[in-house]
Amino acid sequence: MSDRTFEILPELESKIAEIIKQKFAIDIFAENFANSSGARKMAQAVLKLSDFFISAEAQPTPWEEPWCQLAYLSYYMILNEIRCRAVLQEAERTNYLSGVEQVTDFGAGLGAATYSLSKVLPSSTQYVHIEKALTAQTLHKNIFPADAKNSRWTDLPGVPAKNSLGVFSFSLNELSAFPEWILQFDRLMIIEPATSQQGRVLMENRKKLIERGFHIWAPCTHQEACPLLEKSKNDWCHDRVFFQQPEWFQAIENHLPIKNQTLTFSYLLAAKTPPPALKGMARITGDFLDEKGKSRQLVCRNSEREFLAWMHKNLPKKTEPQRIPRGAMIYWPSEFEQKSNEIRVTKEISILALDKKNPS
Repeated sequence: MSDRTFEILPELESKIAEIIKQKFAIDIFAENFANSSGARKMAQAVLKLSDFFISAEAQPTPWEEPWCQLAYLSYYMILNEIRCRAVLQEAERTNYLSGVEQVTDFGAGLGAATYSLSKVLPSSTQYVHIEKALTAQTLHKNIFPADAKNSRWTDLPGVPAKNSLGVFSFSLNELSAFPEWILQFDRLMIIEPATSQQGRVLMENRKKLIERGFHIWAPCTHQEACPLLEKSKNDWCHDRVFFQQPEWFQAIENHLPIKNQTLTFSYLLAAKTPPPALKGMARITGDFLDEKGKSRQLVCRNSEREFLAWMHKNLPKKTEPQRIPRGAMIYWPSEFEQKSNEIRVTKEISILALDKKNPS
């Protein structure tokens, strides 16, 4: 399996299945689930919540509604946990989480983000869950009962402790303006939808954080101005990972117009301390583009908006241009020809695996 392909963690899948069976009398592991009314009911709930998010932007999640609970348990929580896990792989690669003693999860919901964090942080880590909805709090505690040992729930953010990490997973976009109080955290992990609007707001927030003394650890490989913000009116930075769905999840999506074989998201890992210096590294920030006579991919290494480019006429016979996954870290090529904003290469680009540390 590729290091950019993710599955549902078995422990989480089993717990969610148990709660859905108890609360909604739906067995996702049943032999006939794919053709059952339960699968259709779950798909209808997912679609209804999707419509709510689109039409009621910046409105609180309707946790009291049973259809909302079902949609989150069976679908959205799983996707959010995978997105968090993907970001945390980047965090681990740079030792970004080293020394974290307290996590504050703003808009904690059912705890997808803190569940992912609990897999990589020490068991002594303290968690503060900012969540107003009592229904969400109750479901969270049912899914992760062990959380109660080192956790507390509140509806208002307080002054963070020393060595704190502020987590905003699909929640910062619910605020009407950039909140000054988040600057009190030592580290910030922000994950947002991969839309043009939210992605560009996040790039603006990146600029504000740097101006206020923060350093960006990922996805950026530099602290310069963001080229997608400053040199484009439409681009936005976002990542993509692949999702290997179980059969029951596919059964739900068979009733949906939306498909999630890949998951996209925008994110920032920021801290008040600088990251290890990256030497000769860059980030792929665009999908593979096949054009007349050449193929290109957007790449980021500084404040310039640049593309890696493979000129078809320069490739060896019967050789296809290299396709690099969006979001991958690469070693900058030692041989290339620069033409305007194109970095023209002929040799294969080396990709840094997600489970390897960044060279410094």
